[in-house]
Amino acid sequence: MDLKEIQKKLKELRDRIRAEGNISDTSESELRSLLTDTLATANEELLQLQTKLSAALAVRAGNDNALTPDQKKRLRLVEKTGTGSEMVH
Repeated sequence: MDLKEIQKKLKELRDRIRAEGNISDTSESELRSLLTDTLATANEELLQLQTKLSAALAVRAGNDNALTPDQKKRLRLVEKTGTGSEMVH
């Protein structure tokens, strides 16, 4: 639900309540319905944002264990020479 749409509905309810002089049962039920819908929509959007954030953090913290060409070269040298040597480092 769009914020401007919510504001428009709230203004209409406010004007109707002022014109009537009190909150009628109809106005009260519309207000409750509007609040319930707004909170449900906000909760859904919050859950979607949390899911996106969790996914982004998981990708960012992930480790693909890919070696750079230089690291592969050094690893081959270490494998050939044993535990390593000064030339490798």
